[in-house]
Amino acid sequence: MSGRDSVAVFRFRRADDGDLESIIHFNQCLAAETEKKTLDRETLRAGVSRGLRQFPEAQYFVAENEGSVVGQLMLTREWSDWRNGWVLWLQSVYVQLEFRCQGVFSRLLNNAVATVNADGKAIGLRLYVEQNNAVANVAYRKLGFDDAGYRMMEKVPLS
Repeated sequence: MSGRDSVAVFRFRRADDGDLESIIHFNQCLAAETEKKTLDRETLRAGVSRGLRQFPEAQYFVAENEGSVVGQLMLTREWSDWRNGWVLWLQSVYVQLEFRCQGVFSRLLNNAVATVNADGKAIGLRLYVEQNNAVANVAYRKLGFDDAGYRMMEKVPLS
């Protein structure tokens, strides 16, 4: 069933090792679509495999339709001594094109946050978003995200 032909039914769950290939594929699509980057598949495979084993620091979640993964996200956590709690970081968000604009991402995110909060309360949710990705910026604002007023800097590789 195509996502737009009729009402699609979705299942949301924490990802497991069986989702490895889907997550790799979606991360490649995400990098190509948002940053015009081609990711090295073996490096990505090692990173996703390791991420799947990093519970609770990293947790992948997926959306399924008719038994096929159609969307994903990853939540990582960071300790905030200023707030005495865990801040979740939203990463690796991808929904297949034909399933966009159907509430998949918002429902997947709500499910993921509820699942993580059942294990131990988080105090906030943050994400990185490309400044020029207007579609993503609008989507995140609709979900209640605001510009945090920080500039992101990095040092890669770390030497």
